[in-house]
Amino acid sequence: MKHLLLLMVVLITIFGGQLQAQTASNEFEIQNFTRKFLAAYNLQDAKALKNMYTKDAVRVDPIKGEIRGADKIGEYFDQQFIHNNTTLLLRPTSITWSDREHAFVARGTYEVFGATVVYDIGIHDAGAYANTMIKEKGEWKIARSVLTPLVKVIVYHKVKDFNEWKSVFDEGKPQRMAAGELHAEVGTLHDDPTTAYVISEWISLESFQNFFADPALQKSMTEAGVIGKPTVLILDGQ
Repeated sequence: MKHLLLLMVVLITIFGGQLQAQTASNEFEIQNFTRKFLAAYNLQDAKALKNMYTKDAVRVDPIKGEIRGADKIGEYFDQQFIHNNTTLLLRPTSITWSDREHAFVARGTYEVFGATVVYDIGIHDAGAYANTMIKEKGEWKIARSVLTPLVKVIVYHKVKDFNEWKSVFDEGKPQRMAAGELHAEVGTLHDDPTTAYVISEWISLESFQNFFADPALQKSMTEAGVIGKPTVLILDGQ
């Protein structure tokens, strides 16, 4: 029995280490993919961008709606480059495994700025992206890309001790990022060190609402010393 338990421990250690190494390798490759995507866009290379999507990929954004298929997505970029001179900036924030998608999902924010070719009308667009990544024949490709407006949220509440609360808050970063948080900053009110605030950006309002409604979060907040009911403010950008 002891030998069997020892064998199980050894196997778990070996395969656990291999899984961690594989995950780190995948994340590095996806980061490299993001850099190549950025370079292709800023070179206005629609063909290269098309080849970065799976054949039946889906691209969704709040303005153009849904575009299906790598060919159609390539045509979309081609038309964009014909009519606009723009530069793309990407700020990757996380790469997480999705059990629902059974794939890695790369998240971050984007910003596009420039001007139209005709009349030189200014262009500026910003938001969040979530790319479902699939590996085909050794190459990473985007199977689904969802672009959404950024959602900024302010949450503030009383705490017993700010440093103790912040320690618990910092520990929860991986869970928040996996749920759709892109960025967060915390602090206290200038004249009230017992009132903590969080200003955060999320990929969608739904992502924030689902996370905030999770009973596990409520339990964690209580354990962190949150007093009373938090105040939540959803901001609309203009």
